[in-house]
Amino acid sequence: MRVALAKELSGVDCVELGDRPDPAPAAQQALIRVHGAGVGPWDVGFLSGGFPGLALPFVPGQEIAGVVEAAGDDAGVHPGERVYASLFPAGGGFAELALASAGRLAPMPGQVSFQEAAGLVIGAGTAHEGLADRGRLQPAETVLITAAAGGVGSAAVQIAAAMGARPLGVASPSNHDYLRDLGASEVFDYHAADWVQQVRAAVPGGVDLLFDCAGGRTRDHAIRAVRDGGRAISIVFPGPRAQLERGITGESLTAHVTRQRLEALRRLVDMGRLRPQVQAVLPLDQARQALALVAGRHTRGKIVLQIGQ
Repeated sequence: MRVALAKELSGVDCVELGDRPDPAPAAQQALIRVHGAGVGPWDVGFLSGGFPGLALPFVPGQEIAGVVEAAGDDAGVHPGERVYASLFPAGGGFAELALASAGRLAPMPGQVSFQEAAGLVIGAGTAHEGLADRGRLQPAETVLITAAAGGVGSAAVQIAAAMGARPLGVASPSNHDYLRDLGASEVFDYHAADWVQQVRAAVPGGVDLLFDCAGGRTRDHAIRAVRDGGRAISIVFPGPRAQLERGITGESLTAHVTRQRLEALRRLVDMGRLRPQVQAVLPLDQARQALALVAGRHTRGKIVLQIGQ
């Protein structure tokens, strides 16, 4: 099978096309003929050596959509089914064939393409876990979402609105209309020196929840927009639960995209409450270019590879 792989972990430029033996599914695994593979900042992190201990050569790609080619015992799917799956953290998605575990794949939404489905897996999965499970977002609460135009943020705005909450976005001005179209109540420019004060003016007392997809200075400023006793969730630097100033509870996460979460995302898509946001679809032989786009940190929605179609 054709793959995009790295023989060393020295950045996105080390990725090249190659061939690997076709894998075979074990029990509770399915062999997927990949048609779409999402490209995310986690792939850039793996390739930059941020996760030591990876076996080489390494095939990136943590989120896929395609057709079941073969299934091991108790895989829960059958050949011919259209599925989407998380491969995190083993990877292997930038390939014509990939192995997925039974607990991390599900039938994909009915009215989307393979590329759109692949782009939902980790981005929307992270947003769903961060808002619903970790952030315990409730109807009528207000949530501030940083890096709101990115792959996770674009999904978070929609999921928060679907939950009956009031999503506020933080993004560059060129993305403000885009985020309003997704359901953001108001959008703020992080370049503005007083953007936190603008949030406080829009939400007297402060927001109930911060869902941070940016990290760094943007996250540090955004904490000031959270109400006393509020909550803050960050996806950038995983770490233990912490008590911040003013009684704010802080937590970081690396999402665990399970079959149950993929099924929840499928329901949202099928109800029209979650629309996949794909900025660009590139062929497998442009995997390096796709990774470079993501590494630039200014994508709108998702970058996805089209494979095997």
